Amino acid sequence: MKRNVILAAVCVFCLMTTAYSGEAIGADNIKDMLLRPGGWLVEWRGNSSGVLDFIFEDRGENIVVKIHNAAWNQSCERNVTIIEDTVNLDGCNDTGITLRYDPDDKEFPFKGESPNVNYKLKAK
Repeated sequence: MKRNVILAAVCVFCLMTTAYSGEAIGADNIKDMLLRPGGWLVEWRGNSSGVLDFIFEDRGENIVVKIHNAAWNQSCERNVTIIEDTVNLDGCNDTGITLRYDPDDKEFPFKGESPNVNYKLKAK
């Protein structure tokens, strides 16, 4: 009987720990991570592939991403929306990009996609 009570307590603890670890990190924490001064290297793969530079900036009411594609000599700025653990933005040539934070991936903590392209962000 005592063993069953201990086993039940351990199971409850494990379930609570798992539920807690799955909680959303929150928009403010995501924003703080994205605003790192060095910016981000973005590996993208769709019909072709390449690397972009993303620099996120806080402009009062808005978060903006400055995107630079050196290979295509192209730059643009787009507004960013952060909701819980999700980052939504458009690229210079792509729309509907959704990025999510992955706390288990230290190399590429943000990953996502648009309808035609996959993205992985790596801190510079």
